[in-house]
Amino acid sequence: MDRVRAHNTEIAYEFVGEGEPTVLVIPQWFLSSRSMRASALVRRIGEHHRVLLYDRRGTGSSDKPGPPYTVARDSRDLGAVVDALGLRDIVVLGMGIRGSQVALHFTGHFPELVRAAVCIGGTPRLAAGPEWPYGITEAAWQKAFGDLETRDEPPPGASFAMRDDWNATGKEAAIDILAHTRDEDLRAFLRKITPPTLVIHLSGDPLVPFEAARWLAESLPAGTLELFEAGRDVPFAAPAEAADHIEAFLSSI
Repeated sequence: MDRVRAHNTEIAYEFVGEGEPTVLVIPQWFLSSRSMRASALVRRIGEHHRVLLYDRRGTGSSDKPGPPYTVARDSRDLGAVVDALGLRDIVVLGMGIRGSQVALHFTGHFPELVRAAVCIGGTPRLAAGPEWPYGITEAAWQKAFGDLETRDEPPPGASFAMRDDWNATGKEAAIDILAHTRDEDLRAFLRKITPPTLVIHLSGDPLVPFEAARWLAESLPAGTLELFEAGRDVPFAAPAEAADHIEAFLSSI
């Protein structure tokens, strides 16, 4: 992979596929470009687009400067990467909750660089609260991830790719990324995200309810919501269908 400096941090990246516009893929949780490269959805998109894969700070082959690994830092790094590579008119594709958080934050801060954003399985806030009934409860979080402070292994049910990326990232960084993903709140920021944004919700998603995805899409100035009647693995289990929906959305703007 090639590397580019972003605010004193070396970020690893590579391009795959050909075609315009360029699609920038932001991984879920602490996953890396290696997992995205293996994604059938990403491979399908790469048949018609140049795809930028990269490792966020703390993950994969990028530098690991230490916590905190916040969405704001990820977004700032991504701005430096896009600027260094001279990219414009890009499509930002956020995979899962963390990928969508970074995609939304980046798009809101750099709308002049983004043709459109796509969020798969995203939500403006993961943790539940008195003013946010659409989030995950502490009990549901514990069931999915357990106690982060005592966790030495990847979350239960993690795929082989997720386990590999956990080991490459390291326990400290992986846990910090998970904690910041849980605690992020982008609700007050959504009105700044002016490019067209496709929110793809997965009906079988155990972490993000439909109401959260609908709230997200309706709160965006140019949001569109699509519902997939499938589990959270639809980008991998139904890559052709997901890619076709994304292509149709891009053709409509």
